[in-house]
Amino acid sequence: MRFADMELHLDCAALVGGGDAACTSLARRAADLLHSNGFVIFRLGRLRLGAEDSRALARTLTFALREELVRRGAPDDLRVEQDKAQETFVPPGFGTRTLLPHHDGQHCSYLTPSRRDDEAWSPQWREFGSSGYTTTPAHKMYQGVFMADPGEGLSITTYYDWLDVLATVHTERHGGTADPAVVARWLGGNQRAALDLQPKHGCAYPSFSGMLGLSEPMWHGLSFHHAEAPLSDEDRKRYPVAVPLTASCPCGGCVGESARLFCHQMLQATGRNWADYRRKWEVLAPSERFDLLFGHNLTMLHGGLAGGRGRVIEPFCLVVDEPAGEQYEDWLAASWRRTLPRPA
Repeated sequence: MRFADMELHLDCAALVGGGDAACTSLARRAADLLHSNGFVIFRLGRLRLGAEDSRALARTLTFALREELVRRGAPDDLRVEQDKAQETFVPPGFGTRTLLPHHDGQHCSYLTPSRRDDEAWSPQWREFGSSGYTTTPAHKMYQGVFMADPGEGLSITTYYDWLDVLATVHTERHGGTADPAVVARWLGGNQRAALDLQPKHGCAYPSFSGMLGLSEPMWHGLSFHHAEAPLSDEDRKRYPVAVPLTASCPCGGCVGESARLFCHQMLQATGRNWADYRRKWEVLAPSERFDLLFGHNLTMLHGGLAGGRGRVIEPFCLVVDEPAGEQYEDWLAASWRRTLPRPA
């Protein structure tokens, strides 16, 4: 694991008295970083403004970022979705919680092939289920978080380059070069298989290992989010083979039954236990009160390290209601290649 490069921390001092020009300049830099590096941090907290002024700036930046992304080729129907504040759940018996890698937005937001790379791909396969939404049914293309209160824990957001994970695993299994179109079609095949298995596994969210091609129903049906959470009674009955795996894990350092199961899954899916996976792909992005973080929600996975009960976030996301259409396919194909359809 490593800390985020300093170039990903954007100084926002120019916003104070800088007007629209300063905001536009920051949005342009952020758009570059979102596609080249996967995430960006607006350091609003360093301005030492109050909550309402900071929140207003976060909202202004979000709308400016939306305009810049659309100008460069993101779908015209990309819109800002500001959701209600979210408090942090910490499993009983623990002082903090750690979130395992995931895409935001439940089953409505995850990386799929673009039809530019796989003409047979259907947009209907971009929704894994039709119920159980965590927040709204919109498809999150960019995940934004306004840090209303970092709380008493570390409050570190973790990011993982999903494109590199996919390319690395594909190359290690199949050899050759990690051409984006080839990897995209491989991912799409795995997702179709996961959808076909859904009557057996019953999960409304595509699993990490399912997207990487594992076929065992258990690894499709078990959903991991909080590392410290125990295996539910329902899952113990449905997947009894998972129970002994909760006692220890391949890396020997995971805390919590879910984390230990996830470590087993990671080893099978990537050839690396959770500790080795973190050493290769985890990037730590600390934030302070009132900072605004944005990540590319499809090409990056994200999680959270040691967040306390007092941590409160407010989502400022960029979403579409239907992940389909010519503009969406162009944007998605470009995202696979870490860029946008049209240059600035």
